[in-house]
Amino acid sequence: MILSANQCTALMQFSNEVKNPRKRSQMKPMLKQLANTSLLMLSMLSLCSCSIQNQLLRQAGNALASETQAQEEDLEFTQHASAYHLKLSESVLEKIPDHLPLAESVTRGFAQYAYAFMLDEADRTQATDSKRANVLRIRAAKMFTRAKDHGLRALEMAVPGFKNALHQNDSMLPPLLNNSLTGITYWTVASWAGAISLSKDQPELVADFPVLLKLADQAWQIQPGYGDGALASLMGTLELSRPGGSSQKALAYFDSAIALSPAMPSAYLAKAENWAVTVGNRDAFVELLKKAIENGRKNTNLTSSIMLRRAEWLLSCVDDFFN
Repeated sequence: MILSANQCTALMQFSNEVKNPRKRSQMKPMLKQLANTSLLMLSMLSLCSCSIQNQLLRQAGNALASETQAQEEDLEFTQHASAYHLKLSESVLEKIPDHLPLAESVTRGFAQYAYAFMLDEADRTQATDSKRANVLRIRAAKMFTRAKDHGLRALEMAVPGFKNALHQNDSMLPPLLNNSLTGITYWTVASWAGAISLSKDQPELVADFPVLLKLADQAWQIQPGYGDGALASLMGTLELSRPGGSSQKALAYFDSAIALSPAMPSAYLAKAENWAVTVGNRDAFVELLKKAIENGRKNTNLTSSIMLRRAEWLLSCVDDFFN
């Protein structure tokens, strides 16, 4: 800033007055007020800066949460891009943990990455490289746990006290969530289930299964049709995993999922590798996989590409599931 001649003169006069002891004594109240005002202005600028920073972070969070690779068919390219996107999103989420859309995106992203690029790869390489398959499953378990932790933290922030309510001894809880939380609840349940299924040698994790079922029931009470049948398929899988679970009840869940998304491969795939394998129905297994493959070839999005790859692999090793 450049001062005018008059401003320079006034500044020099003020400086001379401050040097004069008598003037300085008279000016003490004014100087004190000026100092207090300056501190107040600095505090306001600091708050302003924090507010602007928070606003920019939330804008970044909105952008990251809205990004998707759903139309990308190249799985290898998506794998590398997803890792960078996830790490960046997670770093931003640490700064704004109450950003629900970003928290859901991060939870979903880690769960999908664990399934598509670790667990599925482990299953497909088990026969030829069991050591690598084991390493991939360990990594997948950690990734699922990471997703679950993000989801639970977001749910607790959205509904304070939710974690404690979830761990109560009541087998059934009244609905504690709302429609805006269905997505993150679904992905939290899916990632939690994935972590438990890969950590059966860790009793403390397996012991969480009843809590997981209560969380799944929360999502089901809110929006049973969530994800065009994704939640229904998950409920079917959990029913088969539940001690004393009913294959008939699971079948109803899977059929509901297919009715909600008859043109997509995922519901047929889930029914094949969960229900058909559990009840030992080889013919249903084959027919369901063929339908999944047919639908997968008609849809060119990322999810369909992943489901198609898995369905084709499962169909190629039918005898491994039915002796």
